Amino acid sequence: MTVNSAPGRQLVVYQAEPGSPSQQALALLGSLAAAETEKSGGTSGKDART
Repeated sequence: MTVNSAPGRQLVVYQAEPGSPSQQALALLGSLAAAETEKSGGTSGKDART
């Protein structure tokens, strides 16, 4: 999905079958990303790479 307010950027959404190993792995990935954001103090909606 293109993000009109951020040229050159795209929003990617992943979904997995409930109860599948893929769903468990995606949940783990999300929790790791959340922990990293919390550890860095959040980004307030800004790109964490900048």
